[in-house]
Amino acid sequence: MVDPSTSDIDGLDGVYPARQARSRMARERLLVAGNAVFASKGYDDTHVTEIASAAGYSIGTFYARFRDKDALFAALQHRFTRRGRANIEKFFDLKRWDDAPPAEVIEAYIEGTLRVLARHSGFFRALYQRSLVGDETVHWPELRAGTQFAALKIAELIRRKAPEADRPDLNALCVFCLRTSEGMLIHRILNWEINEEFTQDYIVKTLTLMIASTLNIRTV
Repeated sequence: MVDPSTSDIDGLDGVYPARQARSRMARERLLVAGNAVFASKGYDDTHVTEIASAAGYSIGTFYARFRDKDALFAALQHRFTRRGRANIEKFFDLKRWDDAPPAEVIEAYIEGTLRVLARHSGFFRALYQRSLVGDETVHWPELRAGTQFAALKIAELIRRKAPEADRPDLNALCVFCLRTSEGMLIHRILNWEINEEFTQDYIVKTLTLMIASTLNIRTV
């Protein structure tokens, strides 16, 4: 069954139309393969032939769906940022947070962020590799907007559930906390071999404590 979300990249520069189910399936498999090859080899050392082979297609099939490796990577970026924003909205709309203290919501958000970053490690390895060489196609504004949106949701929770912690710079402080924690989580997935002594649970709880202390809210 073809994932209907494959239409979310239609119209992007270098992504060619896929009107039939078989074409959409091929495009989706190439995206999944590209992300996997990026994870194992990095962006610069990944070649179109390797992506096509990993997806089980010929190089001709690749070029029928994407102009080049850059176009495939741009499609991955576009999809990640759009899905990320939608998932953040769903997270904060969960009914389970109605009676939960802010620190509990923050801990769950950090845990979910780490899980997403680990699942898309190939994308982030490639993203940072392109950033280092000044690639202007990297979608940092969209990624930062997602973090800011989540931070403002947390600030809203604090004002509603812990009004004693409200302050004029609360919005900016929440943005700072989330961006700092996400930077640490990204460092972990990019350097897993030097961070393996710390468990995921330890990292999530430590970051939650740091954020709670900075925002002056009670911990779980």
